[in-house]
Amino acid sequence: MRIGFHFPFSGNLMRLKERISVTRGNTFQVFARSLRGGKIQKISQKQLYEFEYFLHQKNIKPIIVHAPYTYNLAKEGSEDIDKVVEDLTMAKKIGATYYILHPGYSKGIHPLLAVENVKENIKVILESTDWDGQILIKNMAGAGSELGYKLEEWNEMISFHTKVKGALDFSRLYAAGYDFITSEKTKERYEEIDAKVGWEKIEVLYINDTIKGCGSRKNDKKPIPLGEGLINFMGYEHILTYPEIKKKLWIVENQPDVSYVDQSIEFLTKFHE
Repeated sequence: MRIGFHFPFSGNLMRLKERISVTRGNTFQVFARSLRGGKIQKISQKQLYEFEYFLHQKNIKPIIVHAPYTYNLAKEGSEDIDKVVEDLTMAKKIGATYYILHPGYSKGIHPLLAVENVKENIKVILESTDWDGQILIKNMAGAGSELGYKLEEWNEMISFHTKVKGALDFSRLYAAGYDFITSEKTKERYEEIDAKVGWEKIEVLYINDTIKGCGSRKNDKKPIPLGEGLINFMGYEHILTYPEIKKKLWIVENQPDVSYVDQSIEFLTKFHE
């Protein structure tokens, strides 16, 4: 059982340590920079040793690093390639196993060409780093010209390289038009994802909520606490019972305060009892 939360990487590693401790999670995710980019956080060697000791003592693993939302690898020779390589240097320094990446936007580019650009740009990135983790491409809601909201298109981007797999965000899956709330819909979605993608290609699952309707193809302007959106706790009662789902890492979006963290942990751990 690996359940954790996304945290802002503001302050320093000791602040991050405090945030992780409060959640009682045994894995976690942080942004490489800020949500919208900016500079990578500076990490002191002394704090890094203390942080690594804390993670080892508490058996907290793996570390997941998330790219800023602003990157767009759908453009040929994207200017974000160097930024991703820099992020992976940071990921290596803190011992991260996974790096989560949004594929980007196809605005002004044919979607098929945009997908090929994503693949070629990631190949360049992998050839430019000695980080030994995996890049995980996240599925998207499909707002505007977002790539990766259709399962077939997402599969194309997570199947071309041994060091590239997928991260599935259930709230975005729902917004993209793939309903999984009822028992019947859960079975349909589970089998559809298995047929069109393959659960073996998915390493991380995001157990998030949304106020956007199924098929709206819209993103929430700010994170919705788990249990307060349209999916709610009830919407996860069926999908989280599948054995293949339980094998994955579960990540929950950053929560407003500790009360939301507690209720999320209480809800999710019951599926592993």
